[in-house]
Amino acid sequence: MDRRLSRRRILVGAGAVIAGVSGCGPAKQASGGTQTIEMTWWGSTERHRRTQDALAAFGKRHPDLKVTTDFAGWSGYWDKLATRTAGGNPPDVIQMDYSYIVEYARRGSLRVLDDLVPQVLHLADFGADALAGGRIENKLYGVNAGINSWALLVNLAQLKSLGFEPPDATMSWTDFAALTKRIGAKGVFGTEDAAADGNALECWLRQRGRSLFTADGALGFTRHDLAEWLGYWEDLRKTRAAASADLQASVTGDVQNTLLVRRKAVFDFASSNQLSAYASLVKDELGLRMYPLGPAGSPPGQYLKPSMLLSVSAKTRHPKEAGILINALLTDPELTAILGSERGIPPSAGVRGALKAKADAVERQTYEYIDFVSTRVGTLPPPAPLGGAEVTGRNLTFAGQQVAFGRASIDQAVARFFADAERALKK
Repeated sequence: MDRRLSRRRILVGAGAVIAGVSGCGPAKQASGGTQTIEMTWWGSTERHRRTQDALAAFGKRHPDLKVTTDFAGWSGYWDKLATRTAGGNPPDVIQMDYSYIVEYARRGSLRVLDDLVPQVLHLADFGADALAGGRIENKLYGVNAGINSWALLVNLAQLKSLGFEPPDATMSWTDFAALTKRIGAKGVFGTEDAAADGNALECWLRQRGRSLFTADGALGFTRHDLAEWLGYWEDLRKTRAAASADLQASVTGDVQNTLLVRRKAVFDFASSNQLSAYASLVKDELGLRMYPLGPAGSPPGQYLKPSMLLSVSAKTRHPKEAGILINALLTDPELTAILGSERGIPPSAGVRGALKAKADAVERQTYEYIDFVSTRVGTLPPPAPLGGAEVTGRNLTFAGQQVAFGRASIDQAVARFFADAERALKK
């Protein structure tokens, strides 16, 4: 997911119109035989701009196929998509997240795409690993739109101005706590509070031989594990190493409201593909680092994943046209050059090679980061089960905020989380 963003309350963005066509709804026949389909996505202002530019170029290439759009931030996006899907009026092309794809596929909301390969979807150079994240029970429900991994975004200029050297790839969670506490003593919060960040928690758990979910869809960790995690962040908040509850709660809306962009914190837990969005808003030099390491000898916590996927609604009346759009966004040289690596490293080997050679300084960092972590990651876990997104979103956010605001003890928050999570997973 776009990250970590699961703990943020992001506002719904305004819709946009491409190629002069307005409105939402299922694909329809326009005048002169032109087909109209709708695409929806979530993301930052930078993503919105790049996607609209790419769709404008697509419209010139395909004058017989017009695309209307609907986009939002993370939280507002899923609320709107759920409402439209339940109402029988979903968009044709849907930007899908790895944490939600099982839920939408198993409820019959997504179309299987295998019959579009290879005549419409040209995925020969994507590789089996790149396509695995979109397969459920060996059926393709989503095409990988970008390869990414979690990343600590760090304001290198701010860190150096405070008298600290950037951490290297050997930094542990203990080291991270020590560094952020030293930063906090300088009057700046060391890091955002990631207690309610499901991706950071998953990394922590995997480094301890646990998982967010088991193969059969249950929780893959204990109450003690969650108590230790919440306690880690409570300790950081007390020393200004991590942001205060009030400040963290102010992180709403686009990337511009994150604490790193506002220079309120030096570190931000995010995804590698988000560097472009951050760099478009910050003049300071930024860097990417891996999430902190676990105890000595522990397994990797991070993995390579689809930053997002492109899926087709089961209700679309124009699956071929939807497939043409997806294929163009992921393989057309002109469109992929416009999109760059903002959605992650292109999964197409040919596209990746072409774009990497022309990447600017910021995008080169993303390519180099993925190259670096590729030999240091674990295997891709199965996608979240039905109800899993509610667990890592609403339930974990509530637990983290209850502790941060002093409304519940860690033990009380943990007990409530497990009760809520078990109900969510049984729905």
